[in-house]
Order: sequence, then C-alpha cells, then structure tokens
Amino acid sequence: MFILSVLVVSCKDKSSEPDKESILLSAIHQEADIVTTELTIRKIAIYDSDKTEKISLRDPNTWKFGSRKCVVPVSINIKYGYDIRDIKLESIRIDDSSKIIYIKLPEAKVIDSGYNTDTESGNIVCISTGLRSAVGHEMIETISRKAYQEVLKKGEFKDIAEKDIRNNAKMIFDSLAKSLGYSGAEIE
Repeated sequence: MFILSVLVVSCKDKSSEPDKESILLSAIHQEADIVTTELTIRKIAIYDSDKTEKISLRDPNTWKFGSRKCVVPVSINIKYGYDIRDIKLESIRIDDSSKIIYIKLPEAKVIDSGYNTDTESGNIVCISTGLRSAVGHEMIETISRKAYQEVLKKGEFKDIAEKDIRNNAKMIFDSLAKSLGYSGAEIE
C-alpha cells in the first residue's frame, strides 16, 4: 500500500522582516553621526624655571644663574559629545503603549580638540634674569601644549558640557521619533 500525503505548509519567514528597533537604529544612524557641544576654555599657563628645572651638583650644565618665568594665555577648543554610531540595537527600547522610544546613550567622549598655537606675542609675558637666555618660541609652545594636555587629562569640562549634549541628543531623538510616528524619545 502506497500512501501519498501532501502537506502544504504556508509560512512566512519572520526573520526577513526587520523589527522596529532595527528600523529605528538605522534611522538614528542616518540622522546624525555625532551629538556634540563645543567649548572654548581659556587658561593661563605659567612657567617658572625655579620650580621645573632641577640642579645637579655633578652636572655643570644644570648650573644656571638666574631664572626664567613666562605667562602664556592658551585658548583650548574641545568638541565633546556622543558618537551616535556607537549606539547598538540593545541600547534601544520601544514602549508600544506610550509610543515612546528609550535610548541608552554611549559614553560621552572628546570628539575633537586643539589649542591656539598663534598667540600674539603682546599677550605673552616673559622675564629672564641673571645670565639666562630669553624664553623662545619653542618653550612657549611647550608651555601651551602642557596646559592643553592638563585640561584634557583633568576633564573638568565634562561637567559643564554633559547637560548641553544630553539636551542636544534629546532634541534630535525627539524630532526623529515624532517624524516616525512616535510620541517622543527619552534618554537613559
């Protein structure tokens, strides 16, 4: 006996349809690359050879008669914020009942930074006493660079910028959510 059974199964492959979070993540990545705020920090860098140069009794090259002091204004520019490309699918949650999108932002970071290297010589005050040579351009550049590195290392600007970048991100994501038919977005 030969039994022939025909089983017709009609099934839709659900894995080929992207879920709402994937669509939203794609829209977020298309909308913006970064959300930042730009800060300009003005710092007065002070150099005092008496505090920075060491004297060795065994090395006559370190025996210096006199001192050098210099005050240099440094303008530091920092672009600080979120790299939106770091937002992952796990960072997005949609509440279907309230139609609100919840987004967990990545860690804020310095996106770009630099300092003004062309400070006008009239704004720089340098004093050399004794037999010391004048403070040159190279030393002024070193003083400026150290001030810049200190600002980045301490990160004091983060507290100032955090509120601004969160507000900027909320505004962008609210706008995007509403354009996609949601009530709004919340930042976590």
